[in-house]
Amino acid sequence: MNTATITGNERLRGAMVAANVTIEGLAAHLGIDPKSVERWLNTDRTPHARNAEAAAKLLGADAYHLWPKLGQRHRSTPTPQDEVVACYPMRSAVPDSLWRSTLAGATTVIDLAVANLLFLADAVWDLPTLLADKSAAGVRVRIVTPETPAGPVTGLGDVFPSLLTIPGLRLSTHAGLRADVIRADDDLLVTTPIDGLTPALAPVLHLRRLGSAPMVGGYLATLDHLYATATPSRPAASHLRAVAA
Repeated sequence: MNTATITGNERLRGAMVAANVTIEGLAAHLGIDPKSVERWLNTDRTPHARNAEAAAKLLGADAYHLWPKLGQRHRSTPTPQDEVVACYPMRSAVPDSLWRSTLAGATTVIDLAVANLLFLADAVWDLPTLLADKSAAGVRVRIVTPETPAGPVTGLGDVFPSLLTIPGLRLSTHAGLRADVIRADDDLLVTTPIDGLTPALAPVLHLRRLGSAPMVGGYLATLDHLYATATPSRPAASHLRAVAA
């Protein structure tokens, strides 16, 4: 009799205990149903590669140690479809906690290319504090906003004035920015603009980089090009005083 059918995945269970991560916490981080995590724990079921890699990263473990059969199951080259964690028909359909939890899970890179800052202020209420803590911990944080805001109160200094004073953040503007792309390490939340629709009604893709699959790679290349061609921005002292006032 297979021991795995009796004890389940003890390696995964031990890694979750060591990292103090609950079933619900792991499921929320991955954007999946907690029942899926329970099946991983209680059987020898091997998750999809993108979920296995993301879970292992959160737990500080090796995916192939947690799931030895992972290499046997996923020998083929990943496709762009494999990188789609979820697709939401509009912004309001995205779970409220996903915006913040995605950024909070970053350990190396955070990129915010955001044309509509007002929605981000609602979605991540403590964004300045979160980014300040991440930057202080060594995470590279880059933010690019439109060169010409679409409304009277949509500039970075209007919505997040304290971000302008945080050292280490790379702030810039770009004339061609349209889509909202939020990147935290290998996870991206991309709002895809559609002509004739307001940004709030545009679809949102939750993507996760997986090996050499090209979809996320294309977005990452676009982000790098966007920041390379953006105009660095740091407000003058007089502007900071005006904002503070």
